[in-house]
Amino acid sequence: MNRRDAFRPGAPLPRMRIGIVGTGSVGSALARGLSAANHDVVLGSRDPSSASPDLRDRADVVAVLDQRAAAAHGDVVVLAVPAGVVTDVASDLADTLAGKTVVDTTNEYPAAGEDRALALRVADVLPEAAVVKAFNTIGAERMTDPVVDGERATMFVAGAETDVVERLAADLGFDVVVAGDLSTAGHLEHLARFWIHLSVARGRDIAFRFLES
Repeated sequence: MNRRDAFRPGAPLPRMRIGIVGTGSVGSALARGLSAANHDVVLGSRDPSSASPDLRDRADVVAVLDQRAAAAHGDVVVLAVPAGVVTDVASDLADTLAGKTVVDTTNEYPAAGEDRALALRVADVLPEAAVVKAFNTIGAERMTDPVVDGERATMFVAGAETDVVERLAADLGFDVVVAGDLSTAGHLEHLARFWIHLSVARGRDIAFRFLES
């Protein structure tokens, strides 16, 4: 069995504790999808009392806590906040995130803010966490239904310790490809900007598919 075969959807996965920091479209979609996959998921908001009624009232959306409580809850913590604040949020939560797998989903658009990838800047402020870049190269609308025209979309991940994120991506239905360690995260961030560029003319029901023989 090759590495990609090991992460195809369908096999039962252990129940994981996941904290998602950010209640926007990406965070909410991941919360719904991973909760539906029987994981123990909570969302984190700066102000849980101000969460939209859609989040607070729908039965298929998990509990909304404050950001620190959500980060403390998860063995895996997903950062799904705006790119402009992700390093500040990560820095504020650094003590809580120490020793955990932290997934950076964010993208700078239309251009990168610095020469170094945003995920590397997140890792700079989280020296005791295992940072992985993932869930940034597709629209939130397809995050929990990644089949387009009969083909499973590819989810690219980058980081030194990607196994748990690969399993979660496969659980959502993605075909998973490891791009490399975190130094390759810039390629995924450029790919995400390309996806956004294409979506302007072609709509958001599009996805990338990696093919190999």
